[in-house]
Amino acid sequence: MMYPPAHHVETDMEKSYRVIEEFKFATIVNRTEDDVVVTQLPLILDRHRGKKGVLTGHLDRSNPHASYLTEGRIFAVFHGPDAYISPNVYSSSQLPTWNSISVHVRGKVRLVESPDAIRDSLIKMTEILEDRELPFVLDYKDPRMTSWLHLILGFEIEIEEIVGRFKLSQDKTEKDMLLARDHLVEQNYQNHDDLLSALLNTSNKSRKADA
Repeated sequence: MMYPPAHHVETDMEKSYRVIEEFKFATIVNRTEDDVVVTQLPLILDRHRGKKGVLTGHLDRSNPHASYLTEGRIFAVFHGPDAYISPNVYSSSQLPTWNSISVHVRGKVRLVESPDAIRDSLIKMTEILEDRELPFVLDYKDPRMTSWLHLILGFEIEIEEIVGRFKLSQDKTEKDMLLARDHLVEQNYQNHDDLLSALLNTSNKSRKADA
């Protein structure tokens, strides 16, 4: 039996690239001799480098993962929208499920250890992330950045395989698939104000008063 099923595999590379570019906070995984190491961090995609693109990121050298980030293979997951789909969402009788969009990437790592190259990478990443009307500009000569460069390990991932895994009730009728899609959109646009308040130990009232 094929897993994931063929109808859950997105073959349109453009859609997978869009997920990577919109949901930059990825999970990277390396295998060691007797364990695995996992870190979550932002990765920036350059579609035009390599055969399938190149991802750029960096780690704090004190992160244990840095010791295993050798120039070998690595696995990365980009997590897009997801949601529980209740049977009540559908127009026909169904079972509960969870729909999701993610992109799985395998590639070859190249370490970036030159301070100048790391500096360039940090500036480029900031430019991409500061996509706003009045962006913060990271100065090449900023002494704060310079003082931290020796603590940072940069790396690139040359993408060798990219698989979009789009589980969106494609095995249901068109009507039910659209209902599930709409529910996914609705759930991912909900306001998470109460959750954030609880996790950050703040209150809605105090934060709104500061606005």
